[in-house]
Amino acid sequence: MLLILFLVIICSHVSVNQNSGPEFADVVFLVDSSDHLGVKSFPFVKTFINKMITSLPIEANKYRVALAQYSDKLHSEFQLNTFKSRNPMLNHLKKNFLFMGGSLRIGNALQEAHRTYFSGLANGRDKKLFPPILVVLASAESEDAVEEAAKALRKDGVRIISVGLQKASEENLKAMATAPFHFRLRSVRDLSAFSQNMTRIIKDAVQYKEGASDDIVAQVCQGTSVADVVFLLDVSINGSQENLDYLKEFLEESVSALDIKENCMRIGLVAYSNEINVINSLNRGTNKSEVLQYIQNISPQAGEAYTGAAIEMIRKEVFRAQNGSRKNQGVPQIAVLVTHRPSEDNVTKAAIDLRRQGVTIFTMGIEGASDIQLEKIASHPSELYVSKLETFSHLAAHNQTFLKKLRKQITHTVSVFSERTETLKSGCVDTEEADIYLLIDGSGSPQATDFQEMKTFLSQIVKMFNIAPQNVRVGAVQYADSWDLEFEISKYTNKHDLVKAIENIRQMGGSTNTGAALNFTLGLLQKAKKQRGNRVPCHLIVLTNGMSKDSILEPATRLREELIRVYAIGVKEANQSQLQEIAGEEKRVYYVHDFDALKDIRNQVVQEICTEEACKEMKADIMFLVDSSGSIGSENFIKMKTFMKNLVNKTQIGADQVQVGVVQFSNINKEEFQLNKYVSQREISDAIDQMMYIGDTTLTGGALTFVSQYFSPIKGARPNVRKFLILITDGEAHDVVKGPAVALRQEGVTIYSVGVFGANVTQLEEISGKREMVFYVENFDILQHIGDDLVFGICSPREECKRIEVLDVVFVIDTSGSINKDQSNTMKDFMIDLVKKANVGKNQVQFGALRYSDDPEVLFYLHDLGTKSEVISVLQNELPLGGNTYTAKALDISGQMFTEDRGSRLHRGVPQVLIVITDGVSHDAEKLNATAKALRDRGILVLAVGIGEANPVELLAMAGSRDKYFFVENFGGLKGILSNVSASVCNTAQVDCEVEKVDLVFLVDGSNSIDQEDFKKMKTFLASVVQDFDVSVNRVRIGMAQFSDTYQPEFPLGKFTGKQEISLQIENITQIFGYTRIGAALQQVRHYFRPDMGSRINAGTPQVLLVITDGQSQDDVAQAAEDLRNKGIDIYSVGIGKVDDQQLIQITGAANKKLTVHNFDELRKIKKRIVRNICTQGGESSKY
Repeated sequence: MLLILFLVIICSHVSVNQNSGPEFADVVFLVDSSDHLGVKSFPFVKTFINKMITSLPIEANKYRVALAQYSDKLHSEFQLNTFKSRNPMLNHLKKNFLFMGGSLRIGNALQEAHRTYFSGLANGRDKKLFPPILVVLASAESEDAVEEAAKALRKDGVRIISVGLQKASEENLKAMATAPFHFRLRSVRDLSAFSQNMTRIIKDAVQYKEGASDDIVAQVCQGTSVADVVFLLDVSINGSQENLDYLKEFLEESVSALDIKENCMRIGLVAYSNEINVINSLNRGTNKSEVLQYIQNISPQAGEAYTGAAIEMIRKEVFRAQNGSRKNQGVPQIAVLVTHRPSEDNVTKAAIDLRRQGVTIFTMGIEGASDIQLEKIASHPSELYVSKLETFSHLAAHNQTFLKKLRKQITHTVSVFSERTETLKSGCVDTEEADIYLLIDGSGSPQATDFQEMKTFLSQIVKMFNIAPQNVRVGAVQYADSWDLEFEISKYTNKHDLVKAIENIRQMGGSTNTGAALNFTLGLLQKAKKQRGNRVPCHLIVLTNGMSKDSILEPATRLREELIRVYAIGVKEANQSQLQEIAGEEKRVYYVHDFDALKDIRNQVVQEICTEEACKEMKADIMFLVDSSGSIGSENFIKMKTFMKNLVNKTQIGADQVQVGVVQFSNINKEEFQLNKYVSQREISDAIDQMMYIGDTTLTGGALTFVSQYFSPIKGARPNVRKFLILITDGEAHDVVKGPAVALRQEGVTIYSVGVFGANVTQLEEISGKREMVFYVENFDILQHIGDDLVFGICSPREECKRIEVLDVVFVIDTSGSINKDQSNTMKDFMIDLVKKANVGKNQVQFGALRYSDDPEVLFYLHDLGTKSEVISVLQNELPLGGNTYTAKALDISGQMFTEDRGSRLHRGVPQVLIVITDGVSHDAEKLNATAKALRDRGILVLAVGIGEANPVELLAMAGSRDKYFFVENFGGLKGILSNVSASVCNTAQVDCEVEKVDLVFLVDGSNSIDQEDFKKMKTFLASVVQDFDVSVNRVRIGMAQFSDTYQPEFPLGKFTGKQEISLQIENITQIFGYTRIGAALQQVRHYFRPDMGSRINAGTPQVLLVITDGQSQDDVAQAAEDLRNKGIDIYSVGIGKVDDQQLIQITGAANKKLTVHNFDELRKIKKRIVRNICTQGGESSKY
């Protein structure tokens, strides 16, 4: 599938309310069937119409579709009311849609279409609810005038989308179209891929408002069409004009498929042999027709290949801001090397320097190119970035694969990597306790950059964990001939000091004696194990760049005997066999060609460390939905089954652990087995082996609807167990997928989509709902590499609030006579499970507890116990049972526990929570309301948990609102409400902020596209963000401004200094309305960061800007944002709904500072993440 990214002018933004206006339309396709198009090209048009009919929801109250073809006259295929569903239309296409031939008279066809399809009687539906849309395909210049006929249609309310093919006239296309819906394709073959965008374009046309052109973005690019791409071409083609033509055709096909504009894709072309010629730089590569002309003008150059020099030259001259590079604006930087012979000079250093500059390198080797050089030049891992072709003639067939790789890389940079890293950090929270030693090879002559990259790599690893004496501890040893203990595992007790210590390590130099160093480090790890009673997992990360001079087998074996997990990471000259000996297991061996690639394996190493704890209590219902259509083929079907079996073998199968079911699909759906049929890995693997290949077409939407029933109890699914669907496909769905997928996700099913390059990635993203949930690979052989990522995501799915961080919690526990010992133990387990979700400590979460029946008894105050194990130990003690239930008296006494002298931090703004658990009616119920209200009036959140005979009226009286009390019929039901109670507690807690002082400015969108209810939700969200900070004149200062096409300051930094005062000011802000101009607002808001406006920028206080928008800016944001960042202002962006990921990154400068949500209700899901980002100031945080 050719990747066509003609997302040129998307008009639905922006200031059109996303919940208003028509959703469906009457669509007429008017397709060229003239001699200009030709009978050989007509099947491509037929396929395009087939795909469009398949992709639109055609129903009585949704889309209606009509079809006509034309040349010198119009031929109507079917009217809007001829067919009520898609299948009869598809049958008509198959049997009756035949090429006509003739001259091309577009104007006449428009007139005839107007009369045939768009008269009042023919239309028959309200145009306001179902706008009429005409899609015109044209392959050449019209032989008659088109403007008047098009104008008459538009005057009658018809929205015209014009699509030009082959030699179509740009003037005709623009004259026909409702601005801005005119598109130009290079070839009729491009229609297939363009069909994916056409569905979106039709939806945009449905929402288009005539006369609202000021509200339309003149130039919109999606994330996959924004990059700086430089082609580096070896053009000494051995005198063969034919080979040069193949190369030019490849470049033309690629460039034609890209959305080339000033703010979208920029293309650079550099030719070389023994000399280097910059054909066009990035700042000249912003016009597609000009770039295509540059390609046509490429001529061969005699001389040998000096690829290293050419790579060095593009680093210094082409990927520069002065010459059009937008690296500083967060735009992906990509180089594509095409060569057919070995280089005469050294390529390694030049390639490393280019990659270190942040450029991703693809290499394409043809004929006699050196495989070793291609791999050393390309980014890591080489199998994703190196392509090897036998001859130049194979370039044409490789074009589609290349474009998909390019799109995948841009998506990965813009959206996927940062979100998967966030998932990894969330999962690593479960690794609460661990001891890690770093063993660093400092041998060889000092190479400052290499050693620095080693240290940076190790720093980035430890930043993913919660460093504290009772959590994760890290020590470091450096070695060469001998070893040096850089710091012991108990020395550094926080992340900041630890990272600083790693940065201060100086390379020692010398030869490589890894064995002796392993032996020395073993002693340190044995000591560490004893310190923590042999109950904490121990890890050793060995980082080496050479072959060891001494034996490593014995110390490596002893390390494994001590149950120490060893991770062997080799660089450059490291010996692969020795790495295997060190680690003992292939999955903990990592190798990269050069130090700059270490960053590319960081997440793999961390994930392997975290997997055991993250997956320890894995419980899930997993359905596989497996494509068995004709495009798979029997050989790939076997590979797919192997992939499924490998995934199953990475989980613990059982009735109380992981259940797996399988459904196959093509044009039919076939149940293989339900979730509860098999209870062992062997049984499931055998059943997968027995699966028979079906063949035929791909109806994924129908399969998604079919598989939804398998998540019900009748099919073996379990209540309160997370549900996952893993879709595996290699083809494009021939039916609508979005609706069935949304329905599944709304039922709580998380969908992972695994597609090989034959699949339609846009459909996969629609199915999963998030790009990071899509795994898109070149072929079935690469499937094995994604298994660990998939399993980790299932083990530890992202949660709104993973860990309770800063909070004071008091349990009030009913121990009256109605509770027996088993019930008491169940209640204790419930409380202990809540404690396990907390980071317990004097500056983090404090717990207190009080038991009661006739009289209350304090078990421990908030400041009594400082560790999680202490709290759990006391809660596990036997509690005396008996007596009556005086809940009001217990609440009254519990109020004394929320005082400063008893450890409460209420005076410091730390949230306070009381959790009362009772199974009966209170004997002093008349006092409950007043007693509980007194607690709530002090700012204490009361959560009431009632069991069995507990009275819901009393629970409501205690909690104060229905969402604050929980009721279950029996004690066994406590497990079912644990997640809801812990969510309430977790969301109340503050984030453990690592910075004391911040100047924080909110810059919020007040444009027309946000309705008043959503604007209120945004204000409520911001007020909740304020609650997580220690707001005062000397700590956190907050300011706010609003924008649309105008800019309105609301209040400057430091003007208001209390949480409640600021929340009230936010609540009173009035929406200003207007269009969306973020760039202008960024220019204006910079004055907030001046000392005379309350900023403490000159005192070194972190300066943070949080931008919240629901749409696409109608002006340029990149330069204004870059100016702010250059001033030292850290920018975070939140996009709501239909936003442009790449534009958000241009605001922030980095993908990990951009967050997106589907709607305003989802803002609460990212509150903790925003606060945590601000609190860590761009660093990695392990806290959740």
